[in-house]
Amino acid sequence: MSEEYRASAFGLTWYSDIVLDGFDQCPPTLDTPRPCIRVTRVAALADRGPGRALNRGLLYPDGIRLGWGDAVVFDMIDGERIDYLPGPGWRGSLPFTFYSTISAVTLAWRGAIPFHACMVEVNGIAVLIAGRSGAGKSSLTAALLSLGARLIADDLAVVRVVDGRIEALRGRPTMRQHRDTAARIDADLRAPVPDDPRGKWLVRPRARAADSALPLAGLLTLTDQPLVPDARAKLTALAAHLFRPRWLAALPNQAIRRHDLLTIAAAIPVATFPAITTFDPHDQQDRAHRALARIRTMIAAPSARTSGLTRASARAAGLGVTEK
Repeated sequence: MSEEYRASAFGLTWYSDIVLDGFDQCPPTLDTPRPCIRVTRVAALADRGPGRALNRGLLYPDGIRLGWGDAVVFDMIDGERIDYLPGPGWRGSLPFTFYSTISAVTLAWRGAIPFHACMVEVNGIAVLIAGRSGAGKSSLTAALLSLGARLIADDLAVVRVVDGRIEALRGRPTMRQHRDTAARIDADLRAPVPDDPRGKWLVRPRARAADSALPLAGLLTLTDQPLVPDARAKLTALAAHLFRPRWLAALPNQAIRRHDLLTIAAAIPVATFPAITTFDPHDQQDRAHRALARIRTMIAAPSARTSGLTRASARAAGLGVTEK
């Protein structure tokens, strides 16, 4: 492969024969010793056998195959290579599904845990912001940036456990926001997203985390439902916000991921915060101030480890755990 382009995201270097404009670009002269993934255009997809049908894609013992309409088909192989075959609807660049579903499943194959959440840095520490669709994750994240927080990830937030350490990985440098919210963000890129049915804009905030990995301090979940502060509730709250959970449940390293979720739930606090009710700018700013106070409380609190987080409680939460 002609390695013309290099990009950085989720603790990896991505070598590609096409510009990966959804990730941070690496200068050609920059030495990048980190683990890498290779992205290559192919003239034909390899014969991988029948595969298991899953979510409009196919699961194989060594990876997945997933298409995006008639634009392109992706083959992810062993978490190390992504081949892509353009189709009749190819527009000359990789669609957003590459930076979301394909990236998430690839990272999960490599042992990381992808969440459908945003993530911000406050005082050098990362906090997940999760909630149902429409709860206001991205708008709250945007408002927090104006109060000194830095963006780590929008929509796809990735965490890994390494030797007992819980690391939050810096993701895509951009956010998708409604036009009015996008206009209020201090950004060096702001443009409408082509063909987005919600009319969202792509924004690259200036306030972005500098480090590729940060310690994770907690989870702020946007919900009006009270959270019982016990081990099972924390584990369930984390599991509820996994990115593409059907894919993750089918991957061969599911037992390890369950074990790592248990580790995360034992180590971090989980707090609730009301879901969004209005997009009024003044209300949004007040909401951000209250959320930041809650985040600072989580960061200041001692690690919320609990002896109640047992294998039995994990099974009760639907996350039966086995040894690594």
